[in-house]
Amino acid sequence: MEEQVIYHPDFLVIPEGGEKPYLVAYRCEKCGLLYFPKVNICLNCFAEDFAKQPLSGKGKVYSYTIQYTPQPGLKAPSTVGYIDLPEDLRVLAQIVAEPEQMKIGMDVELTVGEIRKDADGKSMISYKFKPVE
Repeated sequence: MEEQVIYHPDFLVIPEGGEKPYLVAYRCEKCGLLYFPKVNICLNCFAEDFAKQPLSGKGKVYSYTIQYTPQPGLKAPSTVGYIDLPEDLRVLAQIVAEPEQMKIGMDVELTVGEIRKDADGKSMISYKFKPVE
């Protein structure tokens, strides 16, 4: 089996035993502001203590672009966009969809897959979103 590396192990959780993967946000324990990805200091109150909060994995496409000229290790065309989550967060992610499928406001859900190969040829695994079927 090809060796895989989770690209963002601090905020992407892939549970053992077939449970669905999920993203983790970080809530400031002093003021309650939610961050994704994690920050070292709360930008609101300057506190340094955060609690992990699992995210729903569902969202809506806020904006997107289709890249026809790939970056190294990526295939073209590829879609990247901002996803609005119900937890009042907006995240940037690859979107697994054909260009003609894409629409602003479309419902998407979390998935996990290869985002590229690293310099050693290992498969870099990270979060992506795909249209809800």
